[in-house]
Amino acid sequence: MKCPACRVPMYAVEFKQVEVDLCPDCGGVWFDRGELSLLLGVERPLETEPAATDEDARPCPLCDKTMDKLNIGPSLRVLVDRCPDCGMWFDRREVEDLGRDLRDNEVGIDPALAEFLNGVFPVKGDR
Repeated sequence: MKCPACRVPMYAVEFKQVEVDLCPDCGGVWFDRGELSLLLGVERPLETEPAATDEDARPCPLCDKTMDKLNIGPSLRVLVDRCPDCGMWFDRREVEDLGRDLRDNEVGIDPALAEFLNGVFPVKGDR
């Protein structure tokens, strides 16, 4: 599977028995449909709303359809890309931003999740 942001091959990693895909170049994370809820330990999907942004649209890494731009989380302040059929794409640090939003709004989250995802592959220039 290729990264929807920079089009390089991604690597699959497992955390808490859920496999996610990471981009070694840009640090983005792909969650197949339902994986984010499993990792966060929430039974219902997180709140989302369509986002108004100038950011370029990206293709879904699985079906190649153009993904929607959404704001996600209790404060609706984290911008992500979503394919309604396949999953969600988070740019570098957006998982950590979502974790912070969930903690700030007293929605339980394992802090190890964001630390794990943001620490697996350093982005070029962060080394």
